[in-house]
Amino acid sequence: MHSELEEFIASSTLCNTHEHTEYERFYRDSRHDVLTHLFDNYVVFDLHSAGASQKSLDALIDPSDPDVARRFRDVQTYWDRIHFTGYAEGVKLAAKRLFGIDVLTPEALSAAQETSAYKGEKDERLTLLKDVANLDHVQIDTNTRPFPPEMMGQDFFLYDLNMFDFCSGRPDFDVLEGQLGTDATSLEELGGAIGRLFDISARYAVAVKSQHAYVRTLKWEQRSDADAAISFGAVRRLGKAAPEPDRLCLGDWCMSRVAEMCARHDLPFKMHTGYFTKNNFMPTENLRAGNMDVFLKMHPNTRFVLMHIAYPHSDELIALAKHYTNVSIDMCWAWSINPLHASEFLRRYLRGAPKNKLFVFGGDTLLPTSSVGYAMQFRKWFGRTLGREVADGTMSEDEAVQLAEFFMIDNPYDYYDLIRRKEIVRTSDADSIAKLGHQGAFGATPKSIRDSGRA
Repeated sequence: MHSELEEFIASSTLCNTHEHTEYERFYRDSRHDVLTHLFDNYVVFDLHSAGASQKSLDALIDPSDPDVARRFRDVQTYWDRIHFTGYAEGVKLAAKRLFGIDVLTPEALSAAQETSAYKGEKDERLTLLKDVANLDHVQIDTNTRPFPPEMMGQDFFLYDLNMFDFCSGRPDFDVLEGQLGTDATSLEELGGAIGRLFDISARYAVAVKSQHAYVRTLKWEQRSDADAAISFGAVRRLGKAAPEPDRLCLGDWCMSRVAEMCARHDLPFKMHTGYFTKNNFMPTENLRAGNMDVFLKMHPNTRFVLMHIAYPHSDELIALAKHYTNVSIDMCWAWSINPLHASEFLRRYLRGAPKNKLFVFGGDTLLPTSSVGYAMQFRKWFGRTLGREVADGTMSEDEAVQLAEFFMIDNPYDYYDLIRRKEIVRTSDADSIAKLGHQGAFGATPKSIRDSGRA
């Protein structure tokens, strides 16, 4: 018999505060099969770490080859090696829920392919996320600008304004100038362009996002306009070939402008901290959230959301949320990276920092089928975590249910002002956007999010 807590967590809608959900057109055009639905996510990196070749992994998620059994058989040895990891658990949960598979075998997968209901039909993406995963909404980082037109006139797919190129010290001048129709040939013009991006885009964004930790340290220094102007010249002239000191200098200067605009427009500033995706590159000192101490202090009016619990430096992140009034934490991705660590993190967090500064779920993945598996994984481990609190006598079951509702729905709605944000995008159309002079915030559907990276 299930407890009231288990029933609530299993049945309640859930806010999803971070995804990289693929655009409708690209999702439908990909014509996914059972193997891509299950394995086209972070699990391939665990498989690679276990010894699977890149060639076999590429074949595993290549739906142009109809031999599902052989494609899986080629990695089955490595699947057995990662069977108990968090990534693998997400796959197993999705396989059971979506395809009725109890144990992944070549035969079971081949049979599931024959009967699969998920063929990339219209609105299948929405059905999987809203009806199967029981999500209230998803907050999507596309890693690119401008916003896709498909976000208008609905309120389920919400979007972050991505500022990765600025924070990394590598502004995409072609995209920027094409979007705004103005030049950015000086530092002053670049600062004006950042302001203009916010002026036309902030109304429709749920937050701002940067994953610059993938290409530079999270350490930040205050930079003078004079120094930044010199570095701007080098970056403008040399692009990605500009020396690292110049990219860091310009990136630090841009980060300050972005943080100032976030405060002005009351948009949270989400930042990647901690663990990297893919394989064979993870400079752990660069990605420590503690590196951001000076930046957080210098921008007290900006609300920061530090993501992924800075795994494996998670206690350091709790200290930042406890200490800084402007710092919150998002557990997105953490449950699939290591669900036991995430569970223990949540219990430590509750003893260390205010509950309103924590967001508990984001799948951080590309395909809705993966989001289904990760949402199921979250519900399992979140329920187990709060259940331990009840069993230990640190809270009553009624308190645990109230806390679950707070984390799953109430806190995201309050922090992200979701009633108002949803109303804005739901009622926006081409005419209203043009009337406000915000046409530059939107553009033709950009390239697939897959090609933009996932972080």
